[in-house]
Amino acid sequence: MKTEQDTYGFMELYFQGTTEEPFASAAEQWSAWERFVDMLCMISLVMKEQKRPESLGRIGCLLEDEALVKTLEPGERAAFPCRKQVRDIFELLLRKGRGPEGAGASLPLSGFLSENLEPVEMMAFLLAACGDRSRKYERIFGVLQEERSGTAKPTAGLVHDLCGLFLEEAQNMPGLLLDEDRFLNRFLLQPQRDDARLSRLSRPISLRKPVVSLLYGNRKMLGGMAYCAQVLEEGDTDLVLCHQEALERLIQVFVRMTVLREDGVVLLQGIPGTGKRYLAQALGDSLGMEALCIHGRKLLSKGPEAVAQALEEAVLKTVLAGHILYLDMNGVGREEARPLAQALVFLKDYVGRFLIGADASWREETEILGHVYRIAVEKPGAREQKAFWGHFAGEYGIGFAEDVDLDQLVSLYDLTPGRIRETLACAMLAAPMAGDAFLLGKRGLEEEIRHQCSGSLGRYAARLDSPFGWEDLQLSGESRKQLEHACDRIRFRSVVNEEYGFGRKLPYGRGLSILLYGPPGTGKTMTAQVLANELGLDIYRIDLSQIGSKYIGETEKNLGAVFDAARFSNAILFFDEADALFTKRTEVASSNDRHANAETAYLLQRIEEYSGVSILATNVMQNFDNAFKRRMTFLIPIEQPGEEERLALWEKVFPEEAPLEKGIDFGVYARVAELTGSGIKSAALTAAYRAAAEHRRIGNQDLIGAVDLEYRRIGRTGIDQELYTALYMEMGRGGSHA
Repeated sequence: MKTEQDTYGFMELYFQGTTEEPFASAAEQWSAWERFVDMLCMISLVMKEQKRPESLGRIGCLLEDEALVKTLEPGERAAFPCRKQVRDIFELLLRKGRGPEGAGASLPLSGFLSENLEPVEMMAFLLAACGDRSRKYERIFGVLQEERSGTAKPTAGLVHDLCGLFLEEAQNMPGLLLDEDRFLNRFLLQPQRDDARLSRLSRPISLRKPVVSLLYGNRKMLGGMAYCAQVLEEGDTDLVLCHQEALERLIQVFVRMTVLREDGVVLLQGIPGTGKRYLAQALGDSLGMEALCIHGRKLLSKGPEAVAQALEEAVLKTVLAGHILYLDMNGVGREEARPLAQALVFLKDYVGRFLIGADASWREETEILGHVYRIAVEKPGAREQKAFWGHFAGEYGIGFAEDVDLDQLVSLYDLTPGRIRETLACAMLAAPMAGDAFLLGKRGLEEEIRHQCSGSLGRYAARLDSPFGWEDLQLSGESRKQLEHACDRIRFRSVVNEEYGFGRKLPYGRGLSILLYGPPGTGKTMTAQVLANELGLDIYRIDLSQIGSKYIGETEKNLGAVFDAARFSNAILFFDEADALFTKRTEVASSNDRHANAETAYLLQRIEEYSGVSILATNVMQNFDNAFKRRMTFLIPIEQPGEEERLALWEKVFPEEAPLEKGIDFGVYARVAELTGSGIKSAALTAAYRAAAEHRRIGNQDLIGAVDLEYRRIGRTGIDQELYTALYMEMGRGGSHA
């Protein structure tokens, strides 16, 4: 490269043989830019030593008396004759750093020498960076600035002097470096306090610590935002990602915003754990970038200074290190609306475009964010959940025991990807080792799932224990068969819906609704508990006294709160004595009739949308109209037990430890006393307390008295004499039962 002045012929030595080929490495890029700075410093030193006329145009250095007199003499200043050649080198190095279609953005320095900075700002940054990389520049800058100590950091004045060698005067205005709102001063340079002894051109320039870290290629360091942020590592999300359409839409929208330089956000909306972060990570993978996740709730948990520092470093990572910013808004409440709005405006002003992950109901502050594109992130289906179980198990080195059936697992438990990961991460801690893998069995896995899903349903529900099994139920053959079919509907719903394709034809949710009906005390609650125990699910009894309200719309609101909480719990919802709230719909004759009908319709809607199990129990079947019944999956009668069923209940009601007298014939009690299962349990307990109070075994006199009391308690005539007579006659025939 030839210059117009032989005096500056040494310039070609710095970049002899340089081509347009992009930089192959960060080291090569740094070396080239340091040579450029060296060249500018050499030119400036030569001008200074030779006292050339063009050196009088400097604005950042002290001048000797002779040079000072010349700068005050009238006349035009001499311009540096090789300005174009130096500018050509500057622009060549910029092109080499960006590479074809921005491929050089992975080089740390390229992110800083971008469109966010004007050329004079780039030089300010380069001079400060050179000072942090090599101490030789301290001496060079000190000489050029004629510092008394001989060593110094670069100043704004020196930047303008060196930029005068290749920039036009309009591009080298001091105001660009003095504007505190510019990106350079706001994020890259250490803030400086005004010193009355120094002009602003004399203020030293130095880089912030996080900037130096990024310059050295440390892309993982989080600094002041470590408490609320993480870099989402590149992974094989293609194998298990269930939101392909959402991902394609996300890529399309984000690329379009980038190309058009459009400010705004992409709002990923879905319940927590559905994979919104996976989408952000997959977007980064597809674009060759990393995603930086900021947890909004953690961000706002500290004071304003910590929040400001975290946001500034988030901007650095996003703009300069080529990260995609993802703001996780899960758990951020309305009480944090004001600081949240300030944070969002700050990010919009300096990042331009980013992602927000939030619940489907989140609508806060979107009007201040410019363009907002909403993408729904649905809960994955059974097939995708099965893939997530396999993926995360492989990630953690977990093997499943033979009794684990993943098809039944995803049928019973409708979990988000996040909940699946948490379940496996916790379950493996108590799992035994089998070779190099943790071995998880069905029981341990289900216990951990239920623990993960054991969120409270608030004041509207209470969890029921489920100690009963099939052997505790005494039902007619048809009722028992329907209950078994109901269990099969849950166990194999993933097979039928996914493999058999019925899921595509289901217009509503894929849950199960059961109406149990029969007289009081026949075992409807126990039946619900047996179903929960058989399926390995928690069961919650809904407190209808808390649900119902005389105020219009309040009952629906309370019901909505129950079902909203239940969608994360995988719980069975048990509406005991449901006829007290959801009675037969009537002809509309008043506003009260419309109100009652609306409540019933809303319940049916939420039951159909609920993906779990809903059980309604009633003593009065006729209170439900035919339209209601048609929308129940199963209608199962729980009838008054016959003699055979009552005998089985009497024989099983006493624990093995209970001290019974010999000669008790439960067949007599089953034949004579027409009690329900609840009545038999109550009578057995009463007899046990009577015997315990007198420190003796439980005998016939205790049972007869307890049964007689149970009859009178429910408003029937006493039965003690009938029982004594029946027992006497049975003993006369020689019958006995121990």
